[in-house]
Amino acid sequence: MNKFFGLSCILLSFSLLSGCVTEKIVYENGREVVKTDDDDSPERSKLAADNRVKIAIRLLNEGQATMAKQNLQKALEYDPDNFNAKLGFAWYYQQVGETENAYNAYNNLVKQFSDNGDVYQNYGMFLCGQKKYTEAYNTFEHALTIKNYTRMAETLFEAGRCAYSQGDDRKAIAYADRALAYNSTTPILLLFRAELALGVDDVNTARIMMSRFSHYSEDNSMSLFIKLRIEEGSGDIEEAKKYGDLLLTRYPNSPEAKKYQNNDY
Repeated sequence: MNKFFGLSCILLSFSLLSGCVTEKIVYENGREVVKTDDDDSPERSKLAADNRVKIAIRLLNEGQATMAKQNLQKALEYDPDNFNAKLGFAWYYQQVGETENAYNAYNNLVKQFSDNGDVYQNYGMFLCGQKKYTEAYNTFEHALTIKNYTRMAETLFEAGRCAYSQGDDRKAIAYADRALAYNSTTPILLLFRAELALGVDDVNTARIMMSRFSHYSEDNSMSLFIKLRIEEGSGDIEEAKKYGDLLLTRYPNSPEAKKYQNNDY
């Protein structure tokens, strides 16, 4: 199985930051500095906390866990009940391998924000990463039952990725098809469904998915790799080579290009 669809990163529920906030980011001597004003109204405190969480997640993605934790702590100082900060801490614990703390953080989130589907989607992703698949699927499904929850396609997509990581193609396909019923135009979802189709030698479905993909998105390394495999599966070696050459020309350092060069697919 070609593992091109690992689990996603944390899903946050930020409001758009606009206008004046309690904090602003400036650069002094080439370093990022956070400065504050004197307005400590609840609205601005929440915006400042969210701003800190965004910085923390970026730092985590850059491998700067200590600084990320400091920003998350500062976020909770501004807004002790901030959802994104608490979710950010759960993600922080995941990233640094503090699994028990991550479990505790998610359990507290579920208790405090039981009507927030994003909690269950992120918790499901965490459980899947711990290979607790049954619990993960139940958690994803619970998110879908929450009133006014709108990220149905995203949650089903993550459930499909979870099944894919487990090696259960049939379950992954079922989740992907459910996700497509909610949103049939998202490029990454169409790529995912095409990849799944190739995994079960369903070249026709893969071709349909890629036709839709090309209507909504430009090619990338993953789409070119899928297209060349579709043509190979159809016996059109010349067309497959055309996509392979495009892959090597446009994305020579991509994982897909390396797999193509090594005939590792």
